[in-house]
Amino acid sequence: MPIHIDFFHPSRLVIAVVRGAITAEDVRESVQQFLASDVLHYRKIIDIASPTAPLDSAAVHMLAELVLSRAVSRPRGALAFVVSPGQAADNASTFAQLTSAERPVKVFHSLHAARKWLDEHPIA
Repeated sequence: MPIHIDFFHPSRLVIAVVRGAITAEDVRESVQQFLASDVLHYRKIIDIASPTAPLDSAAVHMLAELVLSRAVSRPRGALAFVVSPGQAADNASTFAQLTSAERPVKVFHSLHAARKWLDEHPIA
């Protein structure tokens, strides 16, 4: 699978790394894994700096709707995207705009900056 997800339960952190070509179905399955794992309150890093085939705008909107449709009993954890310039960066920015009312979300160009920003947000 082109999306690898690690759950770090003691620190309440999820790191997802996207490599290679991905489809909307790959991402939907990963979002479903997040939802089923009850980790929406964890802080998250989504590294999409090197997918070879980013999603289209319609898929990004569908994923935002899927995430927002899930009722949560705890506040959602902060979300940091790590991107390189291009379509993936545009997709991350779109997703951030669509979901920013739900939790802190920001787009970064380095993993170090993303980790530093997440460390400034309390663990839910």
